[in-house]
Amino acid sequence: MNALLPQRTGKLSVAWLLLSIACAAGAQNAPLKVINVYNVRQLYAAVNDPANQGVTLKLAPRTYVLSSAYQNGNPRPNQGSLRMPPGMSLVGAEKRVDKNKDGVPDPVSNAAPDDFTVAGTDTIIDGSGLVLPPEVRTDCEGNEFAAPNGVIQVGVHNTVSHLTISSGNNLAISEPTIPVDPHGNMSMRVTYTVLDSTLGSMTFANCQCASRHAHSTLQFSHNIVRNGVFLGLLIQNFLTGDANNSHADGPAIWAMITSNLFYNTGKGLQVTGGERGTDGGSVTLYMSGNVFRNNGANFKGQAGVSRGAPTRAIANRLTLRSEDDTFGESPANLTLIAGPGEDADDPKNGELEAEFLQSHFVRDSADTPPEFSIIGGGGIRNRARVLISGASVRTSAGVRTRGDLFIQNQITPGIGTSTAKLFGSRAEFLQNNQGLPAPPARFFLEN
Repeated sequence: MNALLPQRTGKLSVAWLLLSIACAAGAQNAPLKVINVYNVRQLYAAVNDPANQGVTLKLAPRTYVLSSAYQNGNPRPNQGSLRMPPGMSLVGAEKRVDKNKDGVPDPVSNAAPDDFTVAGTDTIIDGSGLVLPPEVRTDCEGNEFAAPNGVIQVGVHNTVSHLTISSGNNLAISEPTIPVDPHGNMSMRVTYTVLDSTLGSMTFANCQCASRHAHSTLQFSHNIVRNGVFLGLLIQNFLTGDANNSHADGPAIWAMITSNLFYNTGKGLQVTGGERGTDGGSVTLYMSGNVFRNNGANFKGQAGVSRGAPTRAIANRLTLRSEDDTFGESPANLTLIAGPGEDADDPKNGELEAEFLQSHFVRDSADTPPEFSIIGGGGIRNRARVLISGASVRTSAGVRTRGDLFIQNQITPGIGTSTAKLFGSRAEFLQNNQGLPAPPARFFLEN
C-alpha cells in the first residue's frame, strides 16, 4: 500500500488479493478435449453442441463468416451468434508483436498502424453481417430494458484468445440474457484478441434478477479494443434490484484489466458498481499497463447510477486501483463520479474509492479538458475518495507540460449531500505529482 496512506489499514491491498484469487478461480481448467476447427460449419457445430462443455476449439487461420441462416434459408440457432457452453475456449492462431516490451501489442509494421496480426496467422470471426435484435432484460420488478446483443455470448469458465472479432453493428462479446449458471455467476478470460466493432466491443455485466447475488470474474489482458462509436469495454452490475432496495449480498464483479490498447472508441472503458435499480452492487477493478489514445473519453468510473429507473440504486460501490496506465488526450479523459443520477433522492450511499499510481498523461494542446474530473454526484450521500500519486503530464514528444484537475462535491454546486475528496494533503499532492495543479485544501481528507 502506498506510503501516503498509513491510516487506511490495507483495505485495498486485501481487495487486490481477493481479486487475484477470484480471477484465478474463474480461469478455465486444463481442457479435457480439443477440437480442431477449419471452417464455419465446424465452428457452428462445435459451439452449438451442448456436449462440448469444457472443450477447447482450436481455430485454424482463416476468416469465419457468421450468418443468420443456413444456405437453404432456414434460420440458424440464436440468429447465428455464438453462445459458448460452460468451460468452452475459442483459441485462434493469431500472433502478436510487442516491440517495446511493455506488454501491449504493437502494430506489426509502421506502414500498417491498424494491423496487429503477424501475416499468415489471421484468425477472424466475422459477425458483421449478423442482424442481432436487442434482447430484453428485466429487473426484479419486471421493468424492461432492451440491451444490444453480442456476436459471442459468454457464461462460465469461458476463454477467448488469439483471435480478431469483427462484429459490425453488434457487440463483439456480451453476457448471456439467460444466465448459464443458476446463480448468475460468470467467469471470463479474454486475451491477445482484437475486438473491432462500429457499435461497442464488449459488455460484462451481472444483469437481471437472476444475477442479484452473482459473483463474477473477468480477466482482460493484451487485447486491442477499437472503433466502437459508443464504447470499448463496459463492466457493470445492472437491473438486479426491486422496490425493497435491499443492499445485502448484492451482485459483485472482480476484474483485472492489464496491458490493453483502447483506441478510436467513443468511450474506452466504463465501470459502474450498480446501475438502473441495482442495490448493494460492487465492482473491484485492477488496471495496469493499459494505453488509451484517440478516444472520446478514456475512462469513466461510477459507483451507483439511477438513469431514471423505476427502482432506486442504493449502496453501490466501485473500488479501483490503476498502476502505470497511459492516457492520451481526450475530450473527457478520466471521469470519476460516485453518484450520477436524475433524481434528488437517487442514487443513494454510493461509494467510489480509487487509487491512481504512476499515471501517464499526454497533452499537446493547452485547451485540452482536465486529465481528472472527480465529482461526488447527485442523489443522497454519495462519496468519491481518490488518491493520485506519481502522475505526470507530458507532450507526445516527452516534454513536461501542465495539465488540469477538476473536483466538485455535487453535480449541481452547493445543492446536495454528496462529496468528493482526495487522500493525503495538498502539500503531498504537489510533491508527488508533476503537471497536475492541486485543488483547494478543503478537498483533501487531511484538511
